[in-house]
Amino acid sequence: MLCQLCKQREATVHYTQIVNQQKVEMLVCDQCAGESSKLKINLNKLLSGFMGINNLNGIANIPVQAVKCKGCGMSIEEFNKTGKLGCAKCYEVFGDSVKTMLKQIHGNVKHHGKIPANISDNIKQARELEELKAKLQQCVMAEDYEQAAVIRDKIKAKETVPVTVKEG
Repeated sequence: MLCQLCKQREATVHYTQIVNQQKVEMLVCDQCAGESSKLKINLNKLLSGFMGINNLNGIANIPVQAVKCKGCGMSIEEFNKTGKLGCAKCYEVFGDSVKTMLKQIHGNVKHHGKIPANISDNIKQARELEELKAKLQQCVMAEDYEQAAVIRDKIKAKETVPVTVKEG
């Protein structure tokens, strides 16, 4: 596909920008991507965005809303200082903060740790089945019934496989 700016060279850069809640996509060549002031990318902002670090200038001027857990009385400030929650209710109250902190520390909010060897196959099968069911739901919503039928057959095949437990 040709560059949308110069219309001469092959487009190799896919540029997406959100402007006024509208998605604007452009396919441009390397040369136009480097020259166009419209496409200039602030590398510092890009990397800090990936790392979850926002611009820290002016944060002290923003008033912090005092959020407290109704179960134990822990405040968001205490949670941010210690990184520990006071009770089970804190997970509901500070849920977004917990997710943000986990994402910054571990890079993900979903646990992908080690699984005991004797049940690892079963858990892998359960996760694959869960993913297939989610894909099936997406295909049905997108009205892609041919792909949905293929996924449905895969789900049926996986559900008929007996669960095994290794001893060891």
